[in-house]
Amino acid sequence: MKQDKFLTVFAVFDDTTQRKLKAFQDSVLSLGYSGTQTMDIPFHISLGSFKVECEQELKSKIKQICSQKYEFEIKLNKVNHFGNKVLFIEPEYNIKLVELHSLFDGNFADGYPWHAHTTIFCGEEEQVIEAKECLNSIFKPLTAKITGIYMGEFFPTRMIIAEKLGHC
Repeated sequence: MKQDKFLTVFAVFDDTTQRKLKAFQDSVLSLGYSGTQTMDIPFHISLGSFKVECEQELKSKIKQICSQKYEFEIKLNKVNHFGNKVLFIEPEYNIKLVELHSLFDGNFADGYPWHAHTTIFCGEEEQVIEAKECLNSIFKPLTAKITGIYMGEFFPTRMIIAEKLGHC
């Protein structure tokens, strides 16, 4: 059951990947659909969602983790969807992503099991089907870098913290 307000912790991509993902999204949006996806936050992979009362605890945890963990690469390798309502790019799971997720394993917002993904478009079924065809025609797998952990409150959207992971 979807909650009205919740916190989400997410792994954020490097600037080059942000630009590439934005170009994919712009191609989809050029079909004339605005969609319901959140547009005012960076492209990311959600790691967990939590009650708003957990804000201070999560801030501390994010800062601690970012001081101990390093940036890492991940392959974004295919286009996928959730029930023709959410169009996303799916990463190849790797040990570093799974380890990072395990530090924030919670799903307060909707109760679904974790499925790593980067949302490109959300909309009505017919829109998502057309958007999926468009994205499939231009998408090529790419190597991305996870460079930070952010936390935001939803809805309305409020960015709370943006921390960079260390460099190797």
